[in-house]
Amino acid sequence: MGKHRKTRKNFWRRDGQFNKKFFLPFLLILAYFSLFPDCSSPTKNPEGQLLRFSGCKNFSQDGSLAKENISAATEECAEYFYDGHGNLRLKHINAAFNCCPGTISADIIIEPGEILIKEKESAAICDCNCLFDVDYEIINLKPGVYRISVKNLYQPSDEPPLEFIVSLQEPTSGTFCVPRKKYPWS
Repeated sequence: MGKHRKTRKNFWRRDGQFNKKFFLPFLLILAYFSLFPDCSSPTKNPEGQLLRFSGCKNFSQDGSLAKENISAATEECAEYFYDGHGNLRLKHINAAFNCCPGTISADIIIEPGEILIKEKESAAICDCNCLFDVDYEIINLKPGVYRISVKNLYQPSDEPPLEFIVSLQEPTSGTFCVPRKKYPWS
């Protein structure tokens, strides 16, 4: 019987030359992985969450805040900051809720070109309404032009909605306000 000699297939031959049999398969495998995106890091869907809300705000006789003069009680505003990397911070200023709202929450619906925030309260125990500030955060937001709408429970149907269009292509910030003439704003 002949001796069985174990051979080791290698890219390099013993004489130091490149083994041509392995070159073409190696090149094809390399080309395959370089042409297709990395499947190990899938694109994440945008997500929104309510971060926090203030207590019932205390306004002075002239309609300005007693502690800070951020905005008048006669307007409802959305203050936004986009960092250019998919993160949007939004503050709903002077959002109307019951004076005893229980837990304030929101449904945040994010679709291509649109962000809709529908605010809710878990209770309406008191016989009064007042104004709060509510902070939101949206992450993994693709750059683009968006219509941002904030639907509040007590938004007057005969007054303009808190809705605006903004380009979120690069870092940007701003404030959008609508006048309010009805209780609890006035």
